[in-house]
Amino acid sequence: MTPTGKKRLLGLRALLEDVVEHGSSAVERVHRETADRTFAVLALIPPVAGPARLVHDVHGAALTGVYGSIRLVNRAVGAVLTAVIEETTKPEGE
Repeated sequence: MTPTGKKRLLGLRALLEDVVEHGSSAVERVHRETADRTFAVLALIPPVAGPARLVHDVHGAALTGVYGSIRLVNRAVGAVLTAVIEETTKPEGE
């Protein structure tokens, strides 16, 4: 493979990693804002306000964990792809 081809593969890998990183952050933000609005309404209803706070906290922790895991796996996949690209594009004899 030519050095240009290798650079293109590495660039594509970086682009895909950025798409997942920033895309998941944007979706997480919208998800959180939507849930926050719903829980804010529930907080105004005295009989469900207490349980709603608890569920809101659990939901927030789960949300953080899920989207954080997506980004963690994304970075791991990016590192593996970089290693594979580096290994498979070595000139013969190296």
